Amino acid sequence: MRSRRTVREPMEDSTMTAPAVTPPHGDVDTDFSPLLAPKSIAVIGASNDPRKLSGRPIAYMKKFGYAGHIYPVNPTRDVVQGLPSYADVRDIKGDVDVAVLVSPAGLVLEAIRGCVEKGVRFALITASGFAEASADGAALERELKQLVVGSGLRIIGPNCLGMIGVRDAAVPTFASVLEADNPLRPGGVAFVSQSGAFGTFILGDLQASAIGMSHYFNTGNELDVTVGEVLSGLVKDEGIHTLLAYFEGVSRGEQLLEVAREAHRRDKAILAVKSGRSEAGARAASSHTASMTGDDKIFEQLMREVGVIRVRSQEQLQDAAQVFDARRTPRGRRLTVLSMSGGGAVMAADTASDFGLEVAPWTPEWQERLASRIPAFASPRNPVDLTGSMITDPSLLRTALTTAIEYPDTDMIVIVLGNADGFADPVIEAVADLYETTDRPIVFSWTGGTGEPRRRLREAGIPCFTDPTRAVGALGALADHALRRELPRPQRPADIDEQAARSLIAAVRADGRRTLDEAEATALVGAYGIPTSPSAIATSGVEAAAAAASLGGKVVVKLLSNTIMHKSDVGGVRLGLTTPEEVERAAEEILEVGRRHGESDPRVLVQQMATGDVELILGAQVDPAFGPVVVVGLGGILVEVLADTRIASAPTDATHAEHLLDSLQGAALLRGVRGRPAVDTAAVATATERLSWLIADLRDEIAEVDINPVLVRESGATAVDALIVLR
Repeated sequence: MRSRRTVREPMEDSTMTAPAVTPPHGDVDTDFSPLLAPKSIAVIGASNDPRKLSGRPIAYMKKFGYAGHIYPVNPTRDVVQGLPSYADVRDIKGDVDVAVLVSPAGLVLEAIRGCVEKGVRFALITASGFAEASADGAALERELKQLVVGSGLRIIGPNCLGMIGVRDAAVPTFASVLEADNPLRPGGVAFVSQSGAFGTFILGDLQASAIGMSHYFNTGNELDVTVGEVLSGLVKDEGIHTLLAYFEGVSRGEQLLEVAREAHRRDKAILAVKSGRSEAGARAASSHTASMTGDDKIFEQLMREVGVIRVRSQEQLQDAAQVFDARRTPRGRRLTVLSMSGGGAVMAADTASDFGLEVAPWTPEWQERLASRIPAFASPRNPVDLTGSMITDPSLLRTALTTAIEYPDTDMIVIVLGNADGFADPVIEAVADLYETTDRPIVFSWTGGTGEPRRRLREAGIPCFTDPTRAVGALGALADHALRRELPRPQRPADIDEQAARSLIAAVRADGRRTLDEAEATALVGAYGIPTSPSAIATSGVEAAAAAASLGGKVVVKLLSNTIMHKSDVGGVRLGLTTPEEVERAAEEILEVGRRHGESDPRVLVQQMATGDVELILGAQVDPAFGPVVVVGLGGILVEVLADTRIASAPTDATHAEHLLDSLQGAALLRGVRGRPAVDTAAVATATERLSWLIADLRDEIAEVDINPVLVRESGATAVDALIVLR
C-alpha cells in the first residue's frame, strides 16, 4: 500500500516537469474568486508581437473581448499591443488580481518579489527550467516557495500554460488552442489539469463537442496551488455544475477528498482521469517528472468513496462531459435501446453490462403496446430493433421513442443509427421535439456519414457519439454519479482509550524501538475496542504451560519478537495445543528458534486459540498523499496471493465498512457457500470502524497497522495477530 506522488506534464514547449514541493500556504482557505473572475490582469514580460508566446496572452484577451484591465509589464516599451506598458508590476496604479509571467525562469524570482510587494492575488508562472530541468532549477523553485510564504500571493505553476476563463474572456495564456477562429462557448463545465499541452488537447475537443465551458486551468509543477485547490474554488461557483480533472499524481489528497465531499453535498459531479495506473504508466510519469506516482488503488477507491467518477481516457472524459452537460439525472440504471442495427444494439447491450446498466426486456404488456404501434418486422423487446425503416419512416422513430419515454421502467434511452445524412432532418426534428417532453437522459450514437447530424444534435443540447459503446459508457458514468452512495458519517466510539494507546507507544519509543511486538500491538488495538484473543507472555516452557492452564482450552504458542515479523516462516508458531506437556515442549522449541534467529532473551506468547469460518485482514496506514486510510480484505497466509482488499479514508463508519466487505471479490465467502454459514460481517465492520479511528487519532505516531488474521464466525470476530510500526 505504499503511496507515491508525482507532478505534472510540461507546458507546450518543454519536455520535463518537476517533482512537487511542499506548498507554501499549507491549508490556507484562499478566496479563489479573483482568479475565477479577475477584474485586472498583468502580463509580466509581455511582447509587442502578438505571434510570440509572450505576446499571445494580451492578443488573446483583446481577441475574445476581455473587459477587465490589462496591464502589460515590459521595461523596454511604453506601449505594448496598443496598451500602456509599465516597467515594473509595482508601478501599476490599480489593483492586480492575476499576473501571468511570460518571462524566462531567470527573471521570475524578481517578478514574483514585485507581485508580493504589489499585493497581487494570483501569479501564473509559465516558464520552464525549474525543478523539472535541473538541480539549479529545483533550488530556484525552493527560493520561490520561501519568497511567498506568509504572503497573500498564491502561485500557479511554474511550468504551466496559465488559465482560460471562458465566461469573461480572461485568457492569460499562450495555449495554441485559442489560435482558431472559433468563438469560446461559455457554460457550466470547468476543467483543471496537471498536464498543460495534453489538457488543451482535451479542451479543444470539449469545445468542438459543443460543451459549454467556464474555465480551464493548468497547474504545472504545483509549487503552491494544486488541482484540488482550484477545484475547491470552482465547486463553490453556482454557475458550474460539472468539474473535470486530469491527474498524474496527487500530493495533497486529503484536501482533494474534502473538495470531493463538498461537490457530493452540492450535487456537482467531478469526473477525473488519472494516468500512471499501470507499472509502465507509472514509469513514464516518473521518467519525466523525477518523482513517483501515487498508489493507484488508494486513489481509485477513495475517489469512489467520495463520489468522484473516474474515467480511463481523454475520450471517456469528453463523452461523460457531454451527458453531464445536458443536466439530466437518471432515476435508475435501466436502459432502453432503440436501434436500426442489430449489431449496434448488441454492442450497446454488452457495454451496458460492463458499466452496470440493465438492458432488460420490456414487460409483456408494454411489448404488446409497442408492437401494436410498429411494423411486424420490428422487434418490440429491449433492445428495440426498428431496422432500416427507422430512418426511412421518421414516424416509426417518433412512435418508438414516445413509447420508450412513456414506459415506466425506462431510466435512460440510447438511439443507435448510422450514415443516413439524407434522412437527418426528420430524425433530428422528431428527437428534438420529444427530447423537450421528458427529463430522462437521451443520447444518440450516429456512426458514419459527414458528421453534420452529430454537430446539429450537439448544438441542440442532445449528446451524440460515433459509437454506441461510447454513448452507453457515458450514460454509465452519469448513472454512477446520480446513484452514488451517501458519504460516510463517522462518529467516534465512546469507549476508545486513546491515552492508554499513547502511553504504550511512549514506552516502546523509550525502549528505542519503532516496531511493537505482538503483545504490545494486541494491547494497543484492544485499547480501541477491537476484540482480541486472551494471551500471556512466557520465558520458559514451564511458564508457558502455566499460562495455558490459566487461559483454558486449546492454545497457540508463538515466538514473541519485535524483529521477526513473520513468525510462521521461521517455525515460530504451534497451533491447537491442549496438554501441559504439549505446551511446554512447543514453547521450548520456539524459544530455541528465537535464539537461532538472534533473540538474546527470547519469549513466547501463549494465546487462547480462536476459531473462525473466514480469515480476513484489517490494516491501516498513513498514506503520504491521502493521510490515514483503513483496509479490509480476505486474509490469512495467502493475503498477498488473493490481493482482495478494499480501502477507505479514516475515520469511516460501520455502514461504509460493510459496503467495503460486500464489494470484495470473495464476498460470497462471507455470505456462506456450500452449506457453510454466513459470518458476522457487522462485527468486522465495527472492528474496521474502530481501527479507522485508531489510525486517525494516532496518525502522528503510527505508520502502519496489520491485523491478520481476523477470524470471523457466525457471531463475532477476533483479531489473533497484529503488527504495528511507528513513524
